[in-house]
Amino acid sequence: MNKELKIGFVAIVTIALLFIGINFLKGLNVLNSARKFYSLYENIGGLQVGSSVLVNGYQVGMVSDINLLTEESQRLLVEISIEKDFNIPSNSICKIVNQDLMGTKGISLLIGNDEIFALDGDTLRTDIEGTLQDEVNAQILPLKHKAEELIGSIDSVMVIITAVLNKDTRENLRNSLQSLDKTFALMSETMSKVDSLVLVNDERLTKIIFNLESITSNLAGGNNEIRTILTNFASISDSLAKADITSVVEDVNHIVSSINEGEGSIGLLLKDEKVYANLEQSTKQLAELIEDIKKNPSRYVNFSIIGGSKGYKTPKTRK
Repeated sequence: MNKELKIGFVAIVTIALLFIGINFLKGLNVLNSARKFYSLYENIGGLQVGSSVLVNGYQVGMVSDINLLTEESQRLLVEISIEKDFNIPSNSICKIVNQDLMGTKGISLLIGNDEIFALDGDTLRTDIEGTLQDEVNAQILPLKHKAEELIGSIDSVMVIITAVLNKDTRENLRNSLQSLDKTFALMSETMSKVDSLVLVNDERLTKIIFNLESITSNLAGGNNEIRTILTNFASISDSLAKADITSVVEDVNHIVSSINEGEGSIGLLLKDEKVYANLEQSTKQLAELIEDIKKNPSRYVNFSIIGGSKGYKTPKTRK
């Protein structure tokens, strides 16, 4: 082998080793026959060649190349190499995700459920996850708006408080608070007195409560009797309600009116003084007659079984 041929062979081997070494440092294994898939993105968010391709957190390949299609469309064509041998449904999605808090990008291969599998060289669907900053902004922005609204509300409240709580209002409020303190002190003193009163009369209160319990027990025991009494009262009230009391009252009123007007014997007796005097005189004479009959029965009853009747002799008066 001549010298020029040796130099050329060494140069080719060196270039090949250099190519393999550079790709190896990038994470690419050029000696391994991997399947190639493609995906189109409007923005890759910092995705680089050599970034990992993960399935459920497990690395199955890496990004092997990134190219700008045309300057007009500015769309990016990403080539991924799948080293693991498994079926990829045609509706699977290559989603650019954040792998750590530092913003390192990778591709999460979301396996679909299509029965048709993607072939080597096919273009898969794409998606991109928001950056950490976008996620933080999405969480912080509503809080920011609420904080701004709260600060505006606080400013309005402070303006209202400043306008309402002038010197006179503050003085009135101070007096009201002092009155409230006095009221609480009086209530506390009253409660202390009540406690003392209860403590002194504890035995009496106990007896009263015991008597109340006895009364309630007796009422509970006489429940049937009370029910019977109430039933009787209800029957009486029903009878009174059915009776024609109005007509009876009207008749009594008519009789009283007649007596007051002097009609009838009772009316004449009450209204006519002559009738009353005659009645009184007759009653007096009748009483005298009865008294005389008791004293001198022979004056009124005179008969004899043998010799006939004897006349009445006037008793001799003693001188």
